[in-house]
Amino acid sequence: MPSIPATEIVDKLFSGNKDLSSEVNDAMMAISAEKLEAEKKAIAANWLKPEEQPETEVTPDETDNGTD
Repeated sequence: MPSIPATEIVDKLFSGNKDLSSEVNDAMMAISAEKLEAEKKAIAANWLKPEEQPETEVTPDETDNGTD
């Protein structure tokens, strides 16, 4: 389903109005703002989730600890 700004652009294109620069600019800014807000929400949702750490293999300490 096309967005409202996209529908408005198509309506302007076929209405005979030749100066579309401000309408297209406004519509593109609206779409960009919506996308940025959606991205912000996605980042915020995952912000405090702990990252999964891969399990590391524990190796024994093989030093002689100063004893010969």
